[in-house]
Amino acid sequence: MVQGVLIEDGCLVDTNPATGEVIGRVKCTTQAQVSATIAAARAAQPAWAATALSERISLLKGACNLLASKQSELAELITREMGKVSSEAREEAAGIAKDDYLDLIAAANAPTQIENGVVVREPHGVVAVCSPWNFPADEALLLTLPALAAGNTVVLKPSEVTKLAVGAFVADA
Repeated sequence: MVQGVLIEDGCLVDTNPATGEVIGRVKCTTQAQVSATIAAARAAQPAWAATALSERISLLKGACNLLASKQSELAELITREMGKVSSEAREEAAGIAKDDYLDLIAAANAPTQIENGVVVREPHGVVAVCSPWNFPADEALLLTLPALAAGNTVVLKPSEVTKLAVGAFVADA
């Protein structure tokens, strides 16, 4: 078990906490797969960083808006997977469109004139994000969007408790 989640045949077993019904199985990632994912993120990062900030923001807004178009399915999955009351899951899923948040991030990353100089922010490279279980969709976005907007690539590790909800929207974006 990891975080109270059963591991069976190399898979995390996802169960509905209200019914005990198995709703899915997610294969455990091997060390080799983690290394390959980091290598792919490292290889993709220079091209992403070379993309203009305005274009990165536009692409991220598009991805978030695509996710927002599937908010009812996401809310249902959050409720089934973690037991969040459906009204709260719907509220979380309704906040998936992050245009205003991304506008703030864009402003924070724009070059800033200070006296006789300019502050220019540079990306760091690959950022690892371990998202919590309690707000699976919202927290994953709140943590990854600033890193992506800044020109970094991200390797996202969802909570074992909400792997399907996070996986569903990451795959769609």
